[in-house]
Parts: sequence; structure tokens; C-alpha cells
Amino acid sequence: MVSQKIVYVYQFFRTPAEGGIIRSYYLSKALSDAGFEVEVITSHNERTYQRKQIEGLTVHYLPLHYEQRYGTLRRLYVYAAFVLKAIFCALRIKNVQTCYVASVPLSVGFIGLAMKWFRGVPYYFEVGDLWPLTPIQMGYFKNTLLQKMLYGLEHLFYQQAEKIIGLSPAIQQDIQQRIGTPSKVHYISNIADCEFYQPHEKDGSLEERWQVTGKTVVTYFGSVGKVVDLDSLINIARYGANRAEVAFLIAGTGSELARLKQKAVGLTNVQFLGHLNKGQLREVLNVTDVAYLSYLDVPALGTNSPNKLFEALAAGKLSVINIRGWHCDLIEREGCGFYADPRNPADFFEKLEPYLHQPERLRQASLQARGLAETQFSRQKLGAKLVTLFQPELVEERVRMAVE
Repeated sequence: MVSQKIVYVYQFFRTPAEGGIIRSYYLSKALSDAGFEVEVITSHNERTYQRKQIEGLTVHYLPLHYEQRYGTLRRLYVYAAFVLKAIFCALRIKNVQTCYVASVPLSVGFIGLAMKWFRGVPYYFEVGDLWPLTPIQMGYFKNTLLQKMLYGLEHLFYQQAEKIIGLSPAIQQDIQQRIGTPSKVHYISNIADCEFYQPHEKDGSLEERWQVTGKTVVTYFGSVGKVVDLDSLINIARYGANRAEVAFLIAGTGSELARLKQKAVGLTNVQFLGHLNKGQLREVLNVTDVAYLSYLDVPALGTNSPNKLFEALAAGKLSVINIRGWHCDLIEREGCGFYADPRNPADFFEKLEPYLHQPERLRQASLQARGLAETQFSRQKLGAKLVTLFQPELVEERVRMAVE
């Protein structure tokens, strides 16, 4: 039997060796391992196009420079340029059965439309956050006519898609309520890399490296932009400046880094670690007790599926989130984290206090986090779930066997 060919489009595709968000790598590998022929279209910061064979995947690297520090207009330019280049690349690939386009941003939907309208190829649309709702709630795109146009595009992309995959149950439910065929909307969360990140006893040499020996370490890792509102963490650190037993680490780069460093001047309990690759992040998580997840107080951001949460779960860390949403409900329900009011630094310490004085409670939260990662968010489980969307007969066979 000739294998089916899938074109998988994601602008920020990364391999484990490169680090970063590698959900697209694991999902495309799951499809390849299931017998599909997978060609990935992505971008890189090099000056020329490259085509590589990576563990059974054919990867098309489009030359397009992008950095986290870019402002809004420059990001929009890069997103638009990627869409145009990716459409041209995708239309040249022969014998494609399905196109899988992963957002953000919303504009990648044009790639799916081009494949459907010009090649008759159906597309699956992966939705990483509610766009344009999120930037509109953040104060961008204030023009009413522009908002209507963007919402119209969103509806068109959803309506034309063969299937829609939301990265959170909140995204799935929101889209189901707004389209006429809710049955085509599915949920496949972000991935917890349980093989790479594992709970271990703290390494004394790593504690010495960051001068956190014997301390409770609170770590933020990820992009440092406006959307994550890290002022809340700096305010917490300032409020707890006299708490010598608590240290704060901030790992990442972005447009807000310089301003935050200036705001933290004089705070001896805060360290900025800069960009970390995947291996370095694993070392930082080894000395970390608490993973801090931060966002602006924007309702739409409570529906997202932050990769950093799943890395924290895999590493067995207590998670603290400063925005209400499905992820906050999840960690509180499972006993591996809590909500901290970003406007009230005292709230963070009041809720952290029991874990500081009861090491067994912190250890139990670690076990709960790791168990959640293994049972609900492993790459094997979620990869198999994606494969069944392309092979519905597998689901039918399992149902038949269960009935028999």
C-alpha cells in the first residue's frame, strides 16, 4: 500500500537538539512512525532555503529571520512573508493527501485555503490560541472594521477546515460554540516530554552555580514579552526581599527583558539567566521547586496551552499561575499548583508558605505533577491521538473490539 503524504506546516518547527517548543516534531514523527509520508514546511534564520531529511521527515526550511524581541509590526511582516513562501512551497509538493497547518498566527490558515482551493487537498487546522480575540483583548486592532474582517477570516478558516485541533479544552469549546459543525473540533493538548524532563534530587553543583543552595527556588522560563507581564514576579521578589530562603530565577529573552532588569536593580534575590537551550533548562529545573507561569490579565489568555506548564509537569514541579483559566483549574484540582493574584504579592507567599514549612507537601505536589504528565500529556499518548484523526478506522476497530 502506498503511504499517504501529509504536509505539516508550522513556522517555528524545532527538533529536540535545537530546543524550544518541539510539539510539532513529536507529532510529525508520530505520523511518520505510523506509516505516513510527512513533509514539514517551516522557517529558519539562515539566508537560503534548505531541505533536510530528519529522522524520516522531509523538512523544508524557508529563509525568514525572526526573533522574540521583534515588535508588533515586524512580527506581522514576518508572519505574512512566511504565509506567502509556505504557500509557494506547499503547492509545489506533489501527491499530497492532507495538509496540517498549525497556528499561531491565524494567518497560516491562508496556507490551508490555498491547498484546498488550488490543489483540492483538505486541511486540518491546529489552533494554539484564540486569535484575533487575544490581541484584540490586549488592545491591538482597535479599528472595528478591521476586527470584523479578522473575525471573518477566522470563521472562514474554521469553516473550510476538514478538522480543527484545539490545544486546550477551552479553545475546543469556544470554537465548537461558534461553528456549525462542532463534531469536527478536537482537543490535543501540548506535550509533556516525560523522557527528557524527570524529577531528580537537586544537584549540589548546580545549586552552587546559581548560588541557591538550601533555598526554595521559584523559576520563570520562556519568552520575556508584554504578554507574560513579568512585572508581577518582580513585585513578588521585591515583596519577599527579606525572605533569604526564597530565590527567583528568570530564564528567557524578549522585548521586555531590558526594562525588567532595570526594574529589578537592587534585588539580590533575582537572577536573569538569559536564553537557555533545552539541556540548560533541564539543569535549571533540577534546582527549581516552583515554576511560575505569568500572563496579562486578559480572559482569552486563560484559554491557551503554555508549553512551559507541560515542561514543569514533566519535571515534577509545583506550578503557580497568575491567571484564571482551564490550566489553573487543572493544577488546583490535581494538587500540583495554585493561583496567585498578580496584583497582590502577599497572596503568593501566603499560599506558598505551607510548602516552605512542610517538605512532604511539596514532594507530594511533585508526584502529582509528574503523574499528571505521564497519564494525560505524554508524547506517546498525544501522538497516537493525532494519528487516529488521520486514521479514523483505528477508532472504529477499537470500538468494535470493546463491544465484542
